[in-house]
Amino acid sequence: MELLVVIAIIAVLIGLLLPAVQSAREAARRTGCQNNLKQIGLALHTYHDGRKQFPGGFVRSPDYSRTTFSGPGWGWGAMILPYIEEAALFDRLRPGSRDLSATVPDIVAGAQTRIAAFRCPSCPASSDRNEAIPSSATAPAFALSNYKGVFGDRNTQASYTVLNPCPNFAGSCINGGNGIFSPGTGIKLKDVIDGTSKTVMVGEVAYGPNGTVNSSGALISYLGAVWAGVIAQSAESNVATHQTLRGLLANGNASTEYRPNGTNSRSFGSHHAGLSTGFVLTDGSVRLISNEVDNALLNNIAARDDGEAVGNF
Repeated sequence: MELLVVIAIIAVLIGLLLPAVQSAREAARRTGCQNNLKQIGLALHTYHDGRKQFPGGFVRSPDYSRTTFSGPGWGWGAMILPYIEEAALFDRLRPGSRDLSATVPDIVAGAQTRIAAFRCPSCPASSDRNEAIPSSATAPAFALSNYKGVFGDRNTQASYTVLNPCPNFAGSCINGGNGIFSPGTGIKLKDVIDGTSKTVMVGEVAYGPNGTVNSSGALISYLGAVWAGVIAQSAESNVATHQTLRGLLANGNASTEYRPNGTNSRSFGSHHAGLSTGFVLTDGSVRLISNEVDNALLNNIAARDDGEAVGNF
């Protein structure tokens, strides 16, 4: 009888302690993700110190007769490799002298390298590669990343007359966004008119389901990102490295598509408890942004030069 009582007490204690242990583990994972963002922010500023501008979302040819995916294609993640203790990999890839490729063996091998700074510990993915983005089952998948650059509050998948003569959607146009990252764009700190402490630069993205459902009640499977860049087959998506962030459409109507953990499978988001999403701001500070953040505020912190006042968030 006494043994049964002891066993019952132990079971109760385990039941009480287990949630606390799980919570502590997730807190540690969340801290790891935030530390990655701090490292990315520092690397981007170091790049800016040397080049007097941030890297583009991905390197885009100014010749619009070439498709978005015909190269050079290297993403901002590839350009900051020397500043996140991956100089040897950068030297092997040689982004400054050759295009990203889905067929050159040594480039593919390098682009499939898992980079700890680009992987959030809260992400449950078992593979080192992003299997969701390649355009065919036979295309080589590049390494998974849990971080995307902020394109601004313009829709990457819409056309804007202000971007003429670019014939593509904004996400494929040089200087197509009004955030920090666009194809081929080198934004300077002086271009961040709204203030570096009021403008987000890079944010987390989920990979696979995180509990968010669409309007039909089905789980959304998020597509993550890649650090290597954009190229035909392996990362044939103009939002593989950067994405829209907003809560309001251009007409002022609310939209859930590109909110954190939004209804678009390519939106920013996370696997954290409560689904708060980490961002590094342009001044290098890191914030967790609540899933309930105000719609207008999202637009304001995504755009670098909209002139809108931003309060605390």
